[in-house]
Amino acid sequence: MSDSSDRPETPRTPDTVGAPTSTDAESDAPHQNRALLALVGVAVLLLGVGLGLLIQASLADDPVDDDAPAANSAAVGFAQDMTRHHEQGVELAAIELEHGTDPAVRNMAFDILTAQSNEIGQMQSWLSRWGQPVTNPGDTMAWMGHSGSADGHDHSDPADHADGGHDHGSMDHGDMDHGDMDHGDMSMPESGAPASGEASSDVEQPAMPGMATSTEMEQFRAMRGPQVDTTFLQLMLRHHEGGLHMMEYAADPANVEQEYVRDLASSMKRTQDKEIGIITQMLAARNAQPLPMN
Repeated sequence: MSDSSDRPETPRTPDTVGAPTSTDAESDAPHQNRALLALVGVAVLLLGVGLGLLIQASLADDPVDDDAPAANSAAVGFAQDMTRHHEQGVELAAIELEHGTDPAVRNMAFDILTAQSNEIGQMQSWLSRWGQPVTNPGDTMAWMGHSGSADGHDHSDPADHADGGHDHGSMDHGDMDHGDMDHGDMSMPESGAPASGEASSDVEQPAMPGMATSTEMEQFRAMRGPQVDTTFLQLMLRHHEGGLHMMEYAADPANVEQEYVRDLASSMKRTQDKEIGIITQMLAARNAQPLPMN
């Protein structure tokens, strides 16, 4: 009789109970990718702000500090209000990156998020160097000579501007047949466009022209599926259009003395004019019409 202790041990197979299958890994991949993109978006925003602070620190002795604009100047007002305007644009883009389904739309959102995060950093660095608060303590857009309304701004100028300020990438909304376009992709109400018989004062107004209201933002955050892509395009188109008038005003030497402020405003307008044309075409391809200006 042989001793069992002399027998070679049979190699044990690894315990696979509970181990994730390749199918499980594949199903989790889209969620992991979206979470990663959302984290990248937050990182880019923080990088933009950090870059602005770094520029401020490295240029602390810049002569421009000795010629800082007044608190009520167009340069300061533009930096404050455009920072706030951009912050919502960054949030809209981050939501699209997390929940959107169309790669082309998500690419657009990523471009907007990175560009506007960097611009926020630049404007905040100016405000710090000028000794001014990041948030406008007065009425929004008062630096443009607007008398303001109950919500702190005048909606008439951007509407007038939208009628003839630019060509939306060679596409004329007036020539487009909106009757054949589906506006039902957005379940949210048309902000800024009162219902029949409703007083305009009862309609929720945004902080500045083109911005989404708190109700619209809440509804957009809750959306899922392809509707996210269409709604993002509609909200971002209106958002871009609403900010153009501020950029044009700040790019004018008659309004802003600081050349570097005018240069950034001009660069913003060139970029957003181009994006407006692209977004308009994307909406037309989806048979969805633009939102009215609020």
